[in-house]
Amino acid sequence: MIDRLKSRLACYAMIAGAALAAGCATIPSPSKHDDATKREGAVSYSRIEASANEQYKLTQSEHAFGAQPITNDPPVYPESLVGKALPPATVGVKAIVDEAGHVTDVRDLDTSPDPGHQALFQACRTAVMGWTFTPMTVVQESDDGRGNISQVKKNAAFSLDYAFRFELVDGRPRVTATN
Repeated sequence: MIDRLKSRLACYAMIAGAALAAGCATIPSPSKHDDATKREGAVSYSRIEASANEQYKLTQSEHAFGAQPITNDPPVYPESLVGKALPPATVGVKAIVDEAGHVTDVRDLDTSPDPGHQALFQACRTAVMGWTFTPMTVVQESDDGRGNISQVKKNAAFSLDYAFRFELVDGRPRVTATN
């Protein structure tokens, strides 16, 4: 029975790891540039993997699933910055997500006082505040010693870090992935 429990936990851990590792999104670059795109900016983004110290801590008898993006529209390149021809910039943000999968806060990981950075962060904040996720469900299993396994499920808050790259090339948007 213990072997079966260990096997089940290992399987759940692999599924949870794969589920939490997902969530990166990249916006495809436009295939055709016209006069309108000369005045627009483009943004790409990717999820930043948390270090072991920053990851949600599960006990040996727990596994988790969920925490997948449902809606995650990218930020809009601020129109007020397009004409300023700023150099490419990457903005790191932390999305704080509640037990129901709603973003409750977006924090700037870079904290630069530069007005251009602040405008880019506000674009990120506006977009990410509208994102939704599947709830992260934590399942704790226990064995009563007689082969009966019980489960207790609860939703938990979580956070994910993202890097957004804003770039203009010759007045035209260029989308690149960030790592």
